[in-house]
Amino acid sequence: MPKAEKGTPKDIANRMKAKGLQKLKFYCQMCSKQCRDENGFKCHLTSDSHLRQMKIFCSNSSGILDSFSAEFEKTYLETLYRRHRTKKMNANNVYQEMIQDKHHIHMNATKWTTLSDFVQYLGKTGKCVVEETERGWYVTYIERDPTILAQQENYQRRVDAERRQEERLAKQMELQRIEAAKLMDRAGIGLKVEASKLLGENDGGGGDAAEKKSIINAPIELKLSTMGTMTKKKKNKRKTPHGIVFENDSEQDEQEEKEWKEQQALEKSQPQNTRESQSLSYNKISHPEKRQRQQETTTTTSSSSSQLQDVRTKNWLTNDILVRIISKKFANGQFYKRKGIIQRVYHHDKFTAQVEILDSGPDQRDGGDILDVDQKYLETVVPKDGKKVRIVNGKGRGMLAILQSADHEKCRGTLELVDNGKILKKVDFDDFSKAV
Repeated sequence: MPKAEKGTPKDIANRMKAKGLQKLKFYCQMCSKQCRDENGFKCHLTSDSHLRQMKIFCSNSSGILDSFSAEFEKTYLETLYRRHRTKKMNANNVYQEMIQDKHHIHMNATKWTTLSDFVQYLGKTGKCVVEETERGWYVTYIERDPTILAQQENYQRRVDAERRQEERLAKQMELQRIEAAKLMDRAGIGLKVEASKLLGENDGGGGDAAEKKSIINAPIELKLSTMGTMTKKKKNKRKTPHGIVFENDSEQDEQEEKEWKEQQALEKSQPQNTRESQSLSYNKISHPEKRQRQQETTTTTSSSSSQLQDVRTKNWLTNDILVRIISKKFANGQFYKRKGIIQRVYHHDKFTAQVEILDSGPDQRDGGDILDVDQKYLETVVPKDGKKVRIVNGKGRGMLAILQSADHEKCRGTLELVDNGKILKKVDFDDFSKAV
């Protein structure tokens, strides 16, 4: 029967049928010809061209079979590697992707009769990792490229180095926290947590629901309290009169120290009236160099009614106060808006203090760092009403007080001195800070 003419409906139908994949049993690998049905395949087997190809196959059957098997294996592994790399895949799915090419090497032309035999061969030769499951055989490609293996080794080495570095930093941070805790214990500073009380229905209180809800939603307050060891040390310290400004110089003359000890002994042996008059006369004694330094750095205006000195200087740093870091330039912003306690102020430079950084929250453990911070990077901390503060500048400088009220719009507060109960009004926020 002659072929249909080109462009006729019969020719178009034949080409559409031959476009896709046909049945594998009607394909001749030696001739690379796909027959449409059994009749066509039978006619092909009796054709001269097929008989010539079969003579060639008979002369070297093992060599031709091995070449077809090697080409099939190469195509399968390339498909697995290019599309899935080292991912675990179903062997049948990879085979379906491979046979999408119409001119691929068919399995009936290889030395493997089934796909399972081929997958087991890949596992035995070490080219893939094979695994049999309920859903069939799964294969995983084994990487052999030396360049990629070197890259993977470098990556793994870098990951291990980063992990060791993180462990080393974690150990250092833990040691710093332990040292900071020891320093706080020696300094007598502890952390006290006070939780708000929860009112139940049977508590006996007849308050309304809104009041109970406000108490339940009240936040937990964190207070820095001093331990007994700190109070004992403070009791043994020499009390400074109201007129003396706090000074961070711990260096005192031996002669002045002896005079003070003699004065204490006289106060214990003399009556109360003579003791008061003698203490006033002692307060006037000061070292000439110290008097000269005070005249250079302070401007005092004495008040006759309260006997307090209005002392204002450019430096306001002092020990045992709470401060906040307000500059992003310091330490590249790592401690921006963090609070800390001033441990000490350097004598040679009264504008630099040693600050211990506190934890950023009750559940955080990121504090304990001890840093040298300049005064320009710090600001005072205004506590809640009723808390203790220390006056760092102006009238009553160096004295402890209780914050009665705070006007956050005008940045002023009303203080009550702890020693004599005197009230100081309109004190700027910059002139006092929370005491610890």
